Amino acid sequence: MHSSTSTIQEDLDRFYHELDRLRADPRQGSRLQDLSGRSGLPLQGVYFFCEPGEFRTANHSAPRIVRVGTHGISDDSRTRLWGRLSNHLGTRKGSGNHRGSIFRLLVGKALQNREDKEVPTWGLHSSRPEQVKSDPKLLAEELDWERKVSATIGMMNVFWVEVPGEPSKESPRQYLERNAIALLSNQLQPVDTPSAGWLGRHSDHDSICRSGLWNRNHVNDLYTPEFLQEFVAAVDRTLSNS
Repeated sequence: MHSSTSTIQEDLDRFYHELDRLRADPRQGSRLQDLSGRSGLPLQGVYFFCEPGEFRTANHSAPRIVRVGTHGISDDSRTRLWGRLSNHLGTRKGSGNHRGSIFRLLVGKALQNREDKEVPTWGLHSSRPEQVKSDPKLLAEELDWERKVSATIGMMNVFWVEVPGEPSKESPRQYLERNAIALLSNQLQPVDTPSAGWLGRHSDHDSICRSGLWNRNHVNDLYTPEFLQEFVAAVDRTLSNS
């Protein structure tokens, strides 16, 4: 629920102020394609993507967050922060696997819609089906779009906060992710609206078009303003360990 002593605008401004503090670390806000497993990212955390050309409504010099994500919220998960980010980025040769990253899946479909193209096997099954593996034309078509997705996501800027904890659906990472998405979406009525040319407006999912986020979960949730205290602590922790 919303706090009676703060407004969503105040909470958003506080959230972005804390995010901006992360710039004290020169790695923060880097393009995803410029990071690697040797960039010294924490093992566990929550990440925030900005997209070229997307800015806050009241401050056109302040980048707008377009996706929030984390990792390791399943009890048996061994995924680490960079592992999840690298899944979104794809390979250094420009390929990738949209079946292993919902972010890639969504971006790829929006790119196809924008270009009035259809890849009938895009998103089909949880792993590449035999019909694609055995058909050079279908395989080449998928790989071509994987490269386009990698180029698009690779140019996005990423911030992160260190959030340790055992993998769990009730982990601190899940708590921060859920509330940050809910704050930014404001139940599909975002204070900071996406630009007219935002790629996400070509998504098949109305919730993405309306929220301005490459997220489908938690966009209808109410946020708990107290989560900002945890976010401040996460920013402090991240800067002290950088």
